[in-house]
Amino acid sequence: MKQIFASGILMSLLSTSALAQVQPFTGFTRQDLKDDFKYAVELLKQQHPNPYKFTDTVTFNRKMDSLMNRLDKDPSLLSALRYSPVQLFNDVHLKLDYDEERVVEAFYGIHHFPLATTTFKDRIIVNAKGEIIPFGAEILSINKMSAAKLLSEIGYATYSDGFIKTGADRTATSLSLFISLVFPEASSYEVVYKEQGAKNPATVQLKAVDAKTGYHNRSLGELPFNTFLKRGYVTKEYQDKESTAILTVLTFMLDENAMYKELSDFFAQVKKRNISNVIIDIRSNGGGNPNMSALLYSFVALRPFDNVFNYRTKNIQMHDPENLLNGYGTKMGEAEVKQTENFLKQRFDYDSAAGFYYGNARLTEGSISNYPPDKNNFKGDVYVLISGGTVSAATYFAALVKNNKRGVLVGTETGSGEASTTAAWFNTYILPKTKSKLTVPMSEVYFMKAKQDNGRGCQPDKALTFEAFEQYIRAGKDPEIQYTLDIIRAGK
Repeated sequence: MKQIFASGILMSLLSTSALAQVQPFTGFTRQDLKDDFKYAVELLKQQHPNPYKFTDTVTFNRKMDSLMNRLDKDPSLLSALRYSPVQLFNDVHLKLDYDEERVVEAFYGIHHFPLATTTFKDRIIVNAKGEIIPFGAEILSINKMSAAKLLSEIGYATYSDGFIKTGADRTATSLSLFISLVFPEASSYEVVYKEQGAKNPATVQLKAVDAKTGYHNRSLGELPFNTFLKRGYVTKEYQDKESTAILTVLTFMLDENAMYKELSDFFAQVKKRNISNVIIDIRSNGGGNPNMSALLYSFVALRPFDNVFNYRTKNIQMHDPENLLNGYGTKMGEAEVKQTENFLKQRFDYDSAAGFYYGNARLTEGSISNYPPDKNNFKGDVYVLISGGTVSAATYFAALVKNNKRGVLVGTETGSGEASTTAAWFNTYILPKTKSKLTVPMSEVYFMKAKQDNGRGCQPDKALTFEAFEQYIRAGKDPEIQYTLDIIRAGK
């Protein structure tokens, strides 16, 4: 999940127990924050593989000026964090992490929104039972700000590739924290909500809670219902009566031996149990090695397929080496910078007409045309669950399924591009004044010989209505899984 806040910050909130005035950050000022924002933008204009892929300079500069004006006018420096310009590049792989030591004291003083919440597309949903607002009720507004506006205000945490708008799927249990950051000094929250089946909305005033209570309340969220299936990187469930097996894959970061063992064990059981349907859940898969995506697809492929990537980037030079960090988190030495640049020079060739460096054969040596199906490949029906949390190599897997017409995609649009995304190698810079860390991908990656990117992810073949979503969660059922099971039953 590409959030702007480190997980350690969220954990550290447990150590406070009383509401307090929002404190200033330790070690930097509003001007320092603004200066680092501007520094990050200028750096990204030089270092990003394609900074204006989904915008133009005039539009970008206008949006940047708007963010900086809002930062200047916002009375709360903490709230001003949401004006990070990283979101303007429309790249899910860009990441900005604040130095924990410099921001943790400010988080202690947040007046937290008291309820666990989640989202369904552009809606905010109450995600807790036993509260004054019923579980599953739709929140229409908070402190007179509409739900749609609230979600747009947390764009610094939900940006995706191109024009994809499903990034809120990745907020998970942190959504109420992000809501709190929009109103960090609010002692109470006026909430307008509508319960399922109600004719009219209702309004309630909720008292803000301290950091410890806020964290605890968020952890009590009912969704996701498949928490048990997230206990490992790859987990399996077999529903013999439904003739269906569920494979949950949370990452493609595993090495080939580990991934192959997990997959071969699963599909061996599918064959042994004579199962007809396989559901592959990658809703929360943040990606990894695309070759592991291809490995998974080989277990459901009915014929050979192409596992081919093309790379391109605007530059292969390491800019601002003074602030560049190595893999150990220390300053990258001159020799390391040269070594990285030489690595890239050997693998990219410049096309002056196009203005891009393109990956040569040495870089694409891992690509395989006519990738064969696994000897134990599954030949039944395949359903793939996707969401805005399906990113990078996980989107590539969904694209393999879609483009080869091998299954049904269920859920919401993936969080990264169907045709391409940025990835490959990553540089990390430390911003001079706030000591925040900016992670920048070095190259675009185009999948399956694609030459154009329209800025959209894989679209689902089947998607829940809001009414169906409400019915499933009120019945205590995982919405996408139960919806898919219902599709399978209807097919029978």
